[in-house]
Amino acid sequence: MKLGIMQLLEQTAVSVESGTSSAASKETWSKAFNTSILSTLLESKSLDGEIESILSTPEYEAILLAAQSLSVKLQITPETATERLIQTFRNIDTCWEKVLLKKGAQSLLGL
Repeated sequence: MKLGIMQLLEQTAVSVESGTSSAASKETWSKAFNTSILSTLLESKSLDGEIESILSTPEYEAILLAAQSLSVKLQITPETATERLIQTFRNIDTCWEKVLLKKGAQSLLGL
C-alpha cells in the first residue's frame, strides 16, 4: 500500500535529538535526512511513488552513511550533517547549471 504525501511528511517531520552517536539506527538517520530535505526545500514537487522508490535504493542508503560519517567527523547533529550535505549537493548542481547555461549562451551568440 502506498503512503500518501501527508503521511510521508508526518513520518519525516520527526525531530532528531542532538548528539546522536555514530551507532544511531538507520531509522534515526533516515528521519534526519528526510527532515533536512523538507526543511531546505522551498517547494516540493516530489510524487508519493517517486519518494518511496528513492528511499529504498542503495544510493539513498549511501547518502545516509555519508551524513552519518560527516556528523561523527565534525561532531555535529545528524540534522546539521544532513542539511550541510544536501546544501553541498545543491550548490554543486547550481554551479553546473550556471556553467552549462553560460556555455550554451556563448554557443548561441557565437562567442
